Amino acid sequence: EVALNGAKEWEHSIVAFLVGKKLPNKDVLQILQRKWGQVGRFSIHVAGNGVFLARFENRQARDWVLDNGPWDVWGYHLAVRPWSRDMSLSLGECKSMPLWVKLKGVPIQFWNKVGLSYIASVLDKPLHMDVTTMNRHALVFARVCIDMSATSSFPESVTLELEDGSTTSIEVEYPWRPAACALCKVFDHSNRS
Repeated sequence: EVALNGAKEWEHSIVAFLVGKKLPNKDVLQILQRKWGQVGRFSIHVAGNGVFLARFENRQARDWVLDNGPWDVWGYHLAVRPWSRDMSLSLGECKSMPLWVKLKGVPIQFWNKVGLSYIASVLDKPLHMDVTTMNRHALVFARVCIDMSATSSFPESVTLELEDGSTTSIEVEYPWRPAACALCKVFDHSNRS
C-alpha cells in the first residue's frame, strides 16, 4: 500500500534522457520549460547518469508531450517514455529506445488504433501515435512511436496481408535513427557510466 500511494505521485511522469550528450540540468530544464510549459506545469527530477523524470500535474499534459514528439535539446534527441512502477531509472545498457516512425501507404481499413498498432508491432513494440494520426486529419502517413530494439534491422517496408489474401507494402520512414553498437547490440554508449 505504501508503494501504491507513492506511485500515484508519479503516475503522470515521463522518464527522459538525451541521446549522445549530457547537458547541465538547468539548461535542459530551461529549454523544456519553453517547449512544454505551454501545456501545463511540470517539475524536473534528476535520477542520475543523464536520466531524469518530468512530473506533470495531469495526464493530459504528459500525453501531449508524448504525442507531440520527437523532442530535442540543442539538436540532441530526447528519448521520452511514460514512467511505470517497474521501470528502472538507471540507463545502463540502452537495448531499446522510443523512436517515431512514419508509415506510408496504410490501407484505410487499418487507419485506427488497433490497425496501426498491428502494423507497427511488426517493427517492435508500439507505444503511441501523434494527435494528427489519432484524429485521422491527414491520411498521407501515420506517425507512431515505437520502442525499437538496438538489434532491429530497421526495415524500410513491411508487408501487410489483406482480407482477400493479397498483400500490400507499407513504407517505413525513420526521421531519426540512433547509432547502435553492432558488437554490443545497444544504443548510445556515450550515456553509459
